[in-house]
Amino acid sequence: MKFAKQLETESEEIPSEWRPYLIQYKALKKLITKVAEEIESRGLSTSLLHEVLDEEAAEDDDCVPRIRYYFTGEPPNVKPNIEFTYDSEEPKVQKVLSKLMSLQSTQEIERPKLEFRKSVNNTDFFSLSSAPLSPPLSVVSEDQVITSPGIRTQRKNSTVTLVKELLNLTLEERDRVKDTEPIVQEIQPQKHLKTLVIELEQDDEFFKMLLEELNQAALLQDVTSQKFKHDISDLESRMTKVASPTQKSDMYNWRQIFSLYMDAQIFQGHAESDREFRTVERARQQMEWFIEQLEKSNILTKLKTPESKSAFKQFIALNTELITMKHYQMLNQTAMRKILKKHDKRSGLTASQSFPEIVSTNHLFSPELAHMLYSTITNKLTTIIPQPEDYACPVCMSVAWRPIRLSCNHVFCVRCLIKAQKKGMNSCPLCRHPTAVRTATALNLDEGLQNFLKMYFPQEIKDKKRDNEREQAIEDVQAMTGKKYTEEQLMRMNQPSDSKCTIM
Repeated sequence: MKFAKQLETESEEIPSEWRPYLIQYKALKKLITKVAEEIESRGLSTSLLHEVLDEEAAEDDDCVPRIRYYFTGEPPNVKPNIEFTYDSEEPKVQKVLSKLMSLQSTQEIERPKLEFRKSVNNTDFFSLSSAPLSPPLSVVSEDQVITSPGIRTQRKNSTVTLVKELLNLTLEERDRVKDTEPIVQEIQPQKHLKTLVIELEQDDEFFKMLLEELNQAALLQDVTSQKFKHDISDLESRMTKVASPTQKSDMYNWRQIFSLYMDAQIFQGHAESDREFRTVERARQQMEWFIEQLEKSNILTKLKTPESKSAFKQFIALNTELITMKHYQMLNQTAMRKILKKHDKRSGLTASQSFPEIVSTNHLFSPELAHMLYSTITNKLTTIIPQPEDYACPVCMSVAWRPIRLSCNHVFCVRCLIKAQKKGMNSCPLCRHPTAVRTATALNLDEGLQNFLKMYFPQEIKDKKRDNEREQAIEDVQAMTGKKYTEEQLMRMNQPSDSKCTIM
């Protein structure tokens, strides 16, 4: 499928209000045709330009004659130009000039196809103009001083032929340099360098349109980003209410939703080897997996309040919008890359190399924007409801009920700390602080954290209390009977039983 058709098809997945801000690939493609036609109609060869400019990056700047394609000005006001630099005293160039001067004034000369603009510091400026020109007079040498309209006309008449000859001389010079083995560095004679600059008018129109398209795309992206951040803040406020500890059942439902969301890794992986931002296709696949898991677990049917259900819809909409924004970025980035490649192929120029250097598109195409918005989602929304693993005792891996904060600042549940002290452990098992465990007492109870855990993990604390009571009962039985149970027996005794005790 050709890209123009692909762009048209995929744009259907973009919101209708965004579509006008996609790069207008077809319109730019038509302008490329005009650029190529202008160059050819003015006597230049696109194939020859391509051959010369294609090798320009690898060439020595001191080599003359030479040619380069470049831009002047600052975005959004940039102008494309072709610049020829040559030595007016070089024999081959003089031969070309002599040939031009030998033409008889009565001889019919081709209609001038380059219009002279100005001359500054040995640099002559021409444009590929279609404006009517005065009848040609005679051809003059390049070192003449411009003193009258007649001289201006004569100069522009000879420029097309000179440009063609310079193109050929440039290629010949490069072939000669490649074939010559440099043995001894010789002192180069002083060169009489002159520069001829051709301003490309249709090319200028092409880049004016492309820059306008990029500016409009950047504007939409900025507005959408600000709206996205506002929507996240709005959802954060709603989530704080619908998933608060006072809404106990929905708080647990939202905790499960966010747990699945983090497992889905929709936009970015957790592993170090998978930290790059997802492609649009991969993000969509992970989003589908997330929705499937929610449906399988029937979590959505368990949401109690209408506010909670509405907040979930907004949460899904924000994630979908972020995927769409990334898709929008990808389409514009691909469109710009392909249109510049087509421009170079048709015109013989090298815009795909020089244009990105002067126009910064990092803000427009960089994944950093999507990464920042995703971070906003995870930092603002998923942290509203704390996850139990973030407050787990590092020994038993369940919620650190009765949290004891050691002198090294690590937190353990009181049950695990007592066990460690009974075994004669002195140092912290995490950081190896030499006396952190031995010196811990009831005064190390973190009451603020304990109140937080009671508020957000009531069910986990209830389970932890039951487990602690069971362990204590086993220890009491062992103390009374003097019998020591094996690890297997202790594990079996610690398992909750479904059967109820019946008194006969």
